[in-house]
Amino acid sequence: MIKFAIKLYNNDKDAHFIFHATPDLIHYTWQWYLTDDKENIGEPLEGQQYESFVTTTDLIKERGYEGLYLYCEYMDNNTKRKSKTEFIRLHADINKVIDSGIVFDDISTYDKNGMILD
Repeated sequence: MIKFAIKLYNNDKDAHFIFHATPDLIHYTWQWYLTDDKENIGEPLEGQQYESFVTTTDLIKERGYEGLYLYCEYMDNNTKRKSKTEFIRLHADINKVIDSGIVFDDISTYDKNGMILD
């Protein structure tokens, strides 16, 4: 899984997250899930049957996702073999996500005009 975060301008807590399940695979179907326990099957996120899942710290808080695990189950359409991505513990504070051990492929920041800085 490839993971990106973009911090808001002058804000060390809030960010936008982009999780990309299978960057190098084709002929797959995807379903994103939330669970409170990595050992249990999660609840499917309605309408989230795409390779990528995008959310924000505000939405995590607003939708009650704080502390839940996000993961994607993907299936090879040819073999019907299913696999799962890693589990991402969601928090409404990017620092808590990082402190939970999640390693992002890139963390950027928006400038005051909404442009992404490297």
